[in-house]
Amino acid sequence: MEAAPGAIVHPKEIRVQQDNPSKSINDLPLEIVIHILDAVLKETINTADFHGGYYLRTLGDLAAVCRAWKAIIESTPSLWTVIESTAMPDEMDYMLHKSGNCTLNFRSIIRGHGILLSEDFAGSDFLSLTTQNMRRCSSLSVRVENSGQAAPLLESPAPVLREAIIHAVASNADRPVNLFDGQAEMLEDLRLTRIPIRWDLGLPPKLRCIRIAYRHLSTTWFPRPHEVVSALSGCAGIEIVDLSGPNMVFKSLEWTDPEVQGPIVDLPKLKELKIQNMSIARSSYIVGHLRAPSLKILRLRETLQVDSIIPLLRPPNSLLLPHIQHTLAHSEILNLTLGHKRILLKIEGKGGDADLAFFCTDPENLGRWLVDEFVSELSSVSELELGVTSTHPISALNFLGNLLQALRNITRLRCPCANAAAGILAEHLASPYYASDGWRWHWPGLRHLKLGDAHEWHEVALKMLQERYGSSQKEYGDLGIGTPKWYPCPLITLSLPGMSACHPKTFRDIAGIVGKGVLEGDDHDDHDVAV
Repeated sequence: MEAAPGAIVHPKEIRVQQDNPSKSINDLPLEIVIHILDAVLKETINTADFHGGYYLRTLGDLAAVCRAWKAIIESTPSLWTVIESTAMPDEMDYMLHKSGNCTLNFRSIIRGHGILLSEDFAGSDFLSLTTQNMRRCSSLSVRVENSGQAAPLLESPAPVLREAIIHAVASNADRPVNLFDGQAEMLEDLRLTRIPIRWDLGLPPKLRCIRIAYRHLSTTWFPRPHEVVSALSGCAGIEIVDLSGPNMVFKSLEWTDPEVQGPIVDLPKLKELKIQNMSIARSSYIVGHLRAPSLKILRLRETLQVDSIIPLLRPPNSLLLPHIQHTLAHSEILNLTLGHKRILLKIEGKGGDADLAFFCTDPENLGRWLVDEFVSELSSVSELELGVTSTHPISALNFLGNLLQALRNITRLRCPCANAAAGILAEHLASPYYASDGWRWHWPGLRHLKLGDAHEWHEVALKMLQERYGSSQKEYGDLGIGTPKWYPCPLITLSLPGMSACHPKTFRDIAGIVGKGVLEGDDHDDHDVAV
């Protein structure tokens, strides 16, 4: 560091500068310089799938910095191992030559950014070169125009391949593929879109993540549930399984006798299981034949076909039952939405997530099952989001009252839409019950309440709040048994969107009951109003 003009430099400082002259990056050991260059190059591809920089261009920019770097890059095969679809054929051949015997990374990238993205696909030269060198490929990320173009890649032996992402924009496959001809012993991450595979031939043994999206494919090539279970049985280290696709058009399970179940497969490291639009009956078979004690995220969704939910709930429940039990026991939020032939159950918390969403003929069966199987776990839930979006027969909502009673310790309640169940909710909140030590209120610790559509049942809402929080509260039964300490806690926040605009008198009456500091304004923005 040089002294400023006119500054007095102490002799000791001069000696320090002479003894420790500044060094350039090229004075570092060769292996460290190579490591730095490699880190810079990897940053260009360390982005979302099919996006990012141009590796070869970045390599050229680095080589142009100085003669030393150019010499290092020219003599280091490991820096020439990323071959992208945007390279020219002669550039691909040159990089292949310079890479020596190193493992290769083949990747497609999309030109442009934002709204300027083009519909680029891997060209024939790139696909041909990749197919010929799959034995050296350790990473594959390819975007093709149709699934038929991906078949040669996927059926080539790939003994050192660790990750493969192949996205087909359209499907024209005439058959399912045999994954890497059964020679992908090192593969850990597999993600395919619109590409059918031979599940009956098994999966690579070291697979940790598999994500397959079936879209617009012939139902002939969808995996049969017993094939999925059998294939997963050979992947003891699997952590993520994500299968999604259009609904199966046939409902029968002709390939299995419901009374003769297959073996339960243990997947001790499975953390995430998602099955979407694969029919309730078929996803039920898969879930019912897996055991996963480490499971954190479970998502089952069927939104295309209306069918019975019973197959999901009947034994075996080796995965579903223990996961929901554990999730509920450590839950923070329980979301239940009930509509016409539709149900959504979502549980979130420290124990993991469970997300079940179905169009089904009998959504109330899931509610009854929830109450019957998890009474003790439901008592630990502190936050409930409840929606009943359409009118139901009284018999279909019978379970709802029992569910509200099982949720003993709710402190926060949000109801975006509860008009169809307003009577059940009002009865639960406004009617005390007799216990062994006197009259008590349901959810005595409720402090935050949001009723999104209460303006549609404003009279019921007013009566409910008056009974629960009105100044004329009195003890029920023998005054010698019940005492005021069992009254419910006062609300801290109360949100009634639209009430002030639609029913200003009711709004004022409610404000008089709970206090102006709790309920303020019309809440057009649908946010809670706090003290």
